[in-house]
Amino acid sequence: MFLSLFGLCQVFFCVFIMSVAQQVYFPIRELSGYQARWTIKARVTHRGSLRTFKAKNGTTGKVFHVDLLDSEGGEIRASFFNETAEAWSNNMETGKCYTLSRGSVRQANRSYNTFPHRFELVFDKAALVEEVQDDANIKALQYNFEDLRAMQKRVFPRSIDLCGIVTAFEPLHRFTSKDGKGLVKRVLTIAHDSGVSMQVTIWGDRAMNDESCFSGKPAIAMKGVFVKEWQGGLSGSLLE
Repeated sequence: MFLSLFGLCQVFFCVFIMSVAQQVYFPIRELSGYQARWTIKARVTHRGSLRTFKAKNGTTGKVFHVDLLDSEGGEIRASFFNETAEAWSNNMETGKCYTLSRGSVRQANRSYNTFPHRFELVFDKAALVEEVQDDANIKALQYNFEDLRAMQKRVFPRSIDLCGIVTAFEPLHRFTSKDGKGLVKRVLTIAHDSGVSMQVTIWGDRAMNDESCFSGKPAIAMKGVFVKEWQGGLSGSLLE
């Protein structure tokens, strides 16, 4: 009797140790400035390019960002700066899963970040990022499409996911920004099945796609379209 009880205790002890050893990850949707320590596990759904910027004090730096999605459907943007940006711009891939910790949580900058999450993550040289085995519970990509007709009653500016038909498009337009940077854009007209259409500006590589990609009224899905009121209507922009 003693041996059987002892063996049973061993089994329960092993199960307990395994449950404790299993990492508990913080949900992305619950991240805020109140959490000092957290670890998330997420899939990279989009990665930007490594960019150089000039700070207000005249110094230059580098930045790289990724969009992250976890198993609970939470999404957030993470930015890496300077040497950390250089290191991870070559080591993080779209579609792969990672654990991330030792970053800071700050209010999202709506000039560059169209994600619905109020906050964004920032990582410097203290960052701890590890590639992990693929997690089937994390989707490859997540859309939350909105009805354009119903959306007209909401407060703007805001970010939406949009699905519709390209009914018209303008030629590629090249110009120079106020700070001397060369830019390219193209304006598309997207018609929604609610009977409402909206112009959406796309930039960079997306805009430079061959015109055949936009002709023939193709169906298109866009994630993170930044929408604002413009000349009595609504206008969207799909940032880089």
